[in-house]
Amino acid sequence: MSAIEYPECLRELIDSEIFGEAVSLALLDVAKTDRDRYHFATLLQLETETKARLRPLLYKYGVPLSEEAPMEIIEGIVEGYLAGSWEEFAAANIDVVQGFLSRFREIAEAGPAEDSEILHSMIRHELAILRWFEMESRGETEGSLDAIIEELQYPLPA
Repeated sequence: MSAIEYPECLRELIDSEIFGEAVSLALLDVAKTDRDRYHFATLLQLETETKARLRPLLYKYGVPLSEEAPMEIIEGIVEGYLAGSWEEFAAANIDVVQGFLSRFREIAEAGPAEDSEILHSMIRHELAILRWFEMESRGETEGSLDAIIEELQYPLPA
């Protein structure tokens, strides 16, 4: 969907969380290190909590709550993670996250004021993931997950 048709475009938001959750689960299953496992589990927690937060908004507008994830794309992401370094994996995901961020900003602009809080929470969500990937791609590991953890209601134990 390229044009903004509100509230139909809300489906894109939940689809992104379903996708992120499926990717995180797949990566968690093949994590190379305990650190990677913690990072993927933290990302999984973010995607799950965000998906749950979105459901009332979608339900309000009659947008379907069904879940399907494109497994062929997820398999390619897992292969990319396994084939390269952590920094390469993080760098490869920056453009993807920037694409989601751009779209979420468009959706937030299209939405009514009454939905502003949840729509802008999606921008914060994506900015937190972008910060994580950018820092990790540069080898800046200290505090790279902080913005993601700040978005969580139920953070994982370190």
